[in-house]
Amino acid sequence: MTKYVDKDLKVNFKNSIPICYSYSRNRKIGILGGSFNPAHIGHIHITNTALINLGLDEIWWLVAPQNRLKSSLDMENFDKRLSYARLFTKNISYIKVLDLEKKNQLYATYKTVNFLNQRTRKVKFIWLMGSDILDNLNKWLYPNLVAQNIHIAVISRPGYLNSFLNTSRIPNFGKKLKTIKSRIIFHKKKPVWVFLKNKLLYISSSEIRKTKTYT
Repeated sequence: MTKYVDKDLKVNFKNSIPICYSYSRNRKIGILGGSFNPAHIGHIHITNTALINLGLDEIWWLVAPQNRLKSSLDMENFDKRLSYARLFTKNISYIKVLDLEKKNQLYATYKTVNFLNQRTRKVKFIWLMGSDILDNLNKWLYPNLVAQNIHIAVISRPGYLNSFLNTSRIPNFGKKLKTIKSRIIFHKKKPVWVFLKNKLLYISSSEIRKTKTYT
């Protein structure tokens, strides 16, 4: 058993920092935002599902300074969450753990999307999210604006499959692409999204925080 975060843990892995954020290269990059409180195998599951189904070159984990929809009382400080996420993925070269949102004071998804789009026209970005995001989707700031400016892939999470696919909120994301056509999503006009399903993993950050350990 390894502790979630050591008190004085500071990690700096070179493979976690893409040069110039790869803005000058023709690449397909998935963006997975979240608190990562802490990072766990479920995040790896979402990442790998997206990597394979969408044909991505790499995936950026954007550790949020503070999720406005979550209580700060149960939230580890930003530096610990960032350091642990980098430690957790140190041997996975295609995952880049970034503090992009904190450095640029981006506190909403639509602002992050705008930030990325303003810096490159070569990189093809796609926003990744677990289907459990449904609970807070109606609380997002300008979700329709997010969908208009970036492709979206939703990855199935335990307990959130049927309700997500049937929800009336989905039209905010635009046209739904068939899963078997997921790799051509970058050639489709936004807003468009795709639902990806893989073997589900029953694990969550809240369960890990209860024990403060990670196996």
